Amino acid sequence: MSSVIKTHQRTGEELIQSLKGKRLIVYAGTLESYQGIDILIRAFKFVIEAEPDTFLLIVGGTPEQVQCYADLAEECGIQDDCLFTGRVAQPLAKLYVDQASVQISSRVSGTNTPLKVYEQLARGVPIVATNIYSHTQVLSEEVAFLVEPEPGDMANGILRALQSETESQRRAANAQKLYEEKYSRNVYKEKMKKLLELVS
Repeated sequence: MSSVIKTHQRTGEELIQSLKGKRLIVYAGTLESYQGIDILIRAFKFVIEAEPDTFLLIVGGTPEQVQCYADLAEECGIQDDCLFTGRVAQPLAKLYVDQASVQISSRVSGTNTPLKVYEQLARGVPIVATNIYSHTQVLSEEVAFLVEPEPGDMANGILRALQSETESQRRAANAQKLYEEKYSRNVYKEKMKKLLELVS
């Protein structure tokens, strides 16, 4: 049974229950080519060999994109260890991401920081992200595991996040602190208040 068909049979809490006991590696977002999903899938082949209790959950994407990457997962032999939800409503996406043991941002190009990076900072879960400008404007090795955009290094980053519990917790706590100090809603409101005071 393909990973695409399985997606349509289980959703929400039922899906989460079916994955109980697994450590979830979660990507949530679009599946455009610049998001590096092919690199993530190829990396996970190495992760599952080292840590058999892990599972790759990819949230988002059109049916055509999902099928393309599901085919790649099958080609890599990890079709039973990953699942594609396709596009889902925001509350459902949040439910899935909240189960993550590791959050992924595998983007391979771009200059603007993805909005999801700010959400990842706030979540208090280890982040593995590619070491490119759109990430390093916000992320550093103090708050995330930065990796080169290629399967071997991404696999190593995910494994470090899984296996180095103390370091993972430290970086996740730093990430939350960074979010609260620089990017939270309260900080934004304070900046807007000061800006309005300057122009009034």
